[in-house]
Amino acid sequence: MKKAEAVLQTIRERRTIKPKEFLQETISDEVMAEILESANWAPNHGKTEPWRLTVFTGESGIKKYTDIIEKVFAETPDHLKKPEKLAKWTGNAPFASHIIAFGVKRTENCALPKVEEVCAVSCAAQNMMLVATAHGVASYWSSGIAHMPTSAAAFGLDGEEDQMLGFLHLGLVHKGLEVGTRKSDVETKVTWVK
Repeated sequence: MKKAEAVLQTIRERRTIKPKEFLQETISDEVMAEILESANWAPNHGKTEPWRLTVFTGESGIKKYTDIIEKVFAETPDHLKKPEKLAKWTGNAPFASHIIAFGVKRTENCALPKVEEVCAVSCAAQNMMLVATAHGVASYWSSGIAHMPTSAAAFGLDGEEDQMLGFLHLGLVHKGLEVGTRKSDVETKVTWVK
């Protein structure tokens, strides 16, 4: 298979798989190293490399993750939180082999608009999901508490402009991934100007 075809096939195969469908098996260190390495090759303007990743694994690591989630939720003003969401976020965590918290670490005195660095970190997350897919690892991107006021600091991002973007839950699954669909062909979403 040509390189472009292989990449496009992996993109098409990537699916959001809910953590409750994960097997209670651990992803190997070698596969995790490749998933994390892929984040480091995300495109970013100015070579700022703004992605910051915290990996939670094992029973104690996942417990630390849920403890942080609960602490941030407790610190959040009532009008910004929904208790049923907390139950979902903490309930999903134990099914994951690994959870990667990812966010933006702004470079000091950065002249780039913040949105460019947010996009770079989103590209890093997509890279990780694609490499996970290539290894047969399922992924689930949750924004969870990422946008709550104390979330960034709770995950070690303490700069004024730092920001959490989400949490990748990773796990192994026993079934093949469903074939994806789109509402319409790409041609309906593209305008050509010649």
